Order: sequence, then C-alpha cells, then structure tokens
Amino acid sequence: MSRPPAPVAATAKSVPPTLRALLFESDHPSREVAPDDLHAHAPVPDQRLLWVDVVRSDGLPETLSALGANPGRLDPDASGELGLAIEGDWKYLHVRALNWHDGSRPSHIPVAFGVGPNIVLSVHREPVDFISSVLDNEADHLRVGRLEATSFATTLLDRMLTDYLDARDAFETRLDRLELLILRRPKPSHLAELQALRHLASRLRRHLSSQRDLFDALGRPDFDPRQSESAEKHCRLVSTRYSHVMQSIEAARELVNGSFDLYTSRTAESTNEAVYTLTVVTVAMGLAATVAGVLGMNFEAPLFNSGKTGFYIAAGSIVAVLLVSGLWAAWRLRRGAN
Repeated sequence: MSRPPAPVAATAKSVPPTLRALLFESDHPSREVAPDDLHAHAPVPDQRLLWVDVVRSDGLPETLSALGANPGRLDPDASGELGLAIEGDWKYLHVRALNWHDGSRPSHIPVAFGVGPNIVLSVHREPVDFISSVLDNEADHLRVGRLEATSFATTLLDRMLTDYLDARDAFETRLDRLELLILRRPKPSHLAELQALRHLASRLRRHLSSQRDLFDALGRPDFDPRQSESAEKHCRLVSTRYSHVMQSIEAARELVNGSFDLYTSRTAESTNEAVYTLTVVTVAMGLAATVAGVLGMNFEAPLFNSGKTGFYIAAGSIVAVLLVSGLWAAWRLRRGAN
C-alpha cells in the first residue's frame, strides 16, 4: 500500500494577496467593491473614481490587468531612475512610505502607484500606515468622485509626506526630553542616545531624499502635458510640500548637533565645578600642612610652653579646617550631582 504524499508547507508565494477596492461616486459615500466584480467597473465612467489597494507577497491579481494596468510596472521593489513611468494613459509612481505610528523603529515600505483613467492602484508588500488610516478611518467621509485620478494620487502622496512630519515631531519630542535630562546632569548614556538620534535623522533624510527626482518631476510642466490644469496644480502643490518636508527633516539633524553642543557644555561645566571644589580642598589641606609645619619648627615661643593645651588647640584647628573643607566639598559635589 503506497503512502500518501506529504502535504507541502505553505510558502510566501502561496499566500494570496489582500485586495480592497473602493468606488467613489460624486457626492455619495464610498462603497466596497468585491474583487471578483472589478472587471465589471472597467472602464470607470466620469464622476466616479476607483481605488484598488493590494497587499501582496508575490504575484498580482489578474483583475488588475482587466482594469488596463501593466502588472510589470506595479512591482513596488522595481522603481525606475525617477520612480516614474508613463505608458499610454497610465502613470506609474514608486515611493517609499514610512511606518512609525506604533512607536517602534521606523521602517520604509516601497509602494507602487498606478494612475489610470479614473482609477488609482496602490501595491505594497506590507501594510502601510497612511494607506490603512485612509481605508479604515477616512474612506467613508471622502467625496472624491469628481476628482481626477492624478489629483487623488497626489492626495495620497501628500498623506505619505505627513507621516514624515509626524516622525519628525516624535523625534523632536524625544530630543527635548533628552535635553532636559542633560541640563540636570549629563551622563555617558545621553551621548549614546544622541548618536542614535543622529543616525535616525540621517536615515529619515536618506530615504526621503531618494524620492526627490519623483517629486521634482511632478512639479515640472512637462510631467504630463495632457493632464488638466487642476491635476497639474495638485502635482505642483505636492512637489512644493515635499520641499518643505525635506527642509524640516534636514533641520532635525541640526537639532541633534545643538543638543550635542549642550551635552559638551554641561559636561565641561560639571568638570569645572569638580576641579574648583578639589582646588579649594587642596588649598585647605595645604593651609593645614603649613600650620603643622610652623608648629614643628624648633624655636622658643610662648605657645610651645602651653603643654597639652597648646597641642589640643593646634590639632583642633587643623581638624576643624579639614572638616569644614571636606563638608563643603561634599555639599558642592552633591549639589552638582542633583
């Protein structure tokens, strides 16, 4: 009797893509469209806008081809030199979205957009924060049926840039909290945290600057001469907003440099206070040694005829000087530590 074949373990290729489709109509709430019904909405008439979002592990649904898109252009990991390609009536944009809303280490997710006649496609391998936020929290309130597909795509790009600003705000809040600790008492661990923040700021800038060619292209008049004045205006606006966000991210690195200067200044100040305290203690000990040396000189003086009383007076004076200077030094060092 032959043994039945062992089941094949599921792989990433066998995981079906997750597809959500929303149909926006003029002055009406959006409604979900089943994946099997997408072909029935192609071509999408005016006053309507179809948005299809796909989270895939490998391969694309065949229904995207029925909408007129080129699946080969919707690979989020295969962006071109400018992150932009135009084929017929379709435009394909490749960007890097930022995930950081859960408070963990930020990650950058490649996203491919396909923009066709009244159709916007977004494809990515992992869930993206700003897309999930729009789908889950805002889609029911949007009235974008009258918008052109290009204008709606630039709206999504604008939301993506907002996530970079949110990351910058969280970065600045973390830096402000660290500066307060440095002002109280600088520690070596603060320097390590400043280094981590400097690396984070450089990473945000590097990933955002890699998309400069795409956003610059959106702002040029030769991007797509066939598009309407409204869509061209929206493209210029998102290009300008990219420049502002880029300046904000670049300023974050300068904030870290300022915090590092604060750390070095406070460290130098703490060192100076410690040196000042030790100097005063050293002077007090030298004064006590001088008194002891004078008392040890071999010459006739009334003080040396006072017996034990003179000895106790001299020893007590020396102990008092050392005790007062020691207590003062301990108080200064403790105040500096707090």
